[in-house]
Amino acid sequence: MNQSVDWAGNLRLAIERITTRYEYIGRKTGAPFLAIVYPPNSEREVMREWNTLTNSLSSEYDFREIDVMAITMREVEKHGVDNIVALLENPMPGSDAKSELGQIWVRAVADAVKEKFQIYSEGKRTVVVLKGLASLYPATGPRAVMQALWDSQQSILDGPVIVFIPGSVVESRVYRFLDREEEFMYRGDLL
Repeated sequence: MNQSVDWAGNLRLAIERITTRYEYIGRKTGAPFLAIVYPPNSEREVMREWNTLTNSLSSEYDFREIDVMAITMREVEKHGVDNIVALLENPMPGSDAKSELGQIWVRAVADAVKEKFQIYSEGKRTVVVLKGLASLYPATGPRAVMQALWDSQQSILDGPVIVFIPGSVVESRVYRFLDREEEFMYRGDLL
């Protein structure tokens, strides 16, 4: 598959799917995820174009952004940078500090998504948008976030979750997160 990504075209396609197939996003795989893969070095341009496109839509849609980087930073501050570094450098016997840190971040992101869907918005279609996922690396990745949302929170996913993934598409259901870690997307749609 072509390694270059037409991210601008994928953004327009995502907007088209939201406006014409809102209820059917991810329906073939059973989860309302729409992942948009873009080159990691283009994040600023991608998010600027996304905001332009979403702001041009009618007030029928309520886009609720979640900045994953802010969540991971908050969790690091809560647990203490020095404590995290010490555990990563000298893990306790039988523990996997990197994996445990990833689980903390994934739970915090899943909780944020749950909170966004619980906010009532009369007459509007809610769309939750996850951005800043690069901050999850190397402890975890987008697939773990989507899996956690589907496993434990699926009943609260009352609309699509747009997941911005920095990286490249490898094949139709496989992307390379930050062009380092290959992840298979078996739930949701991948652009």
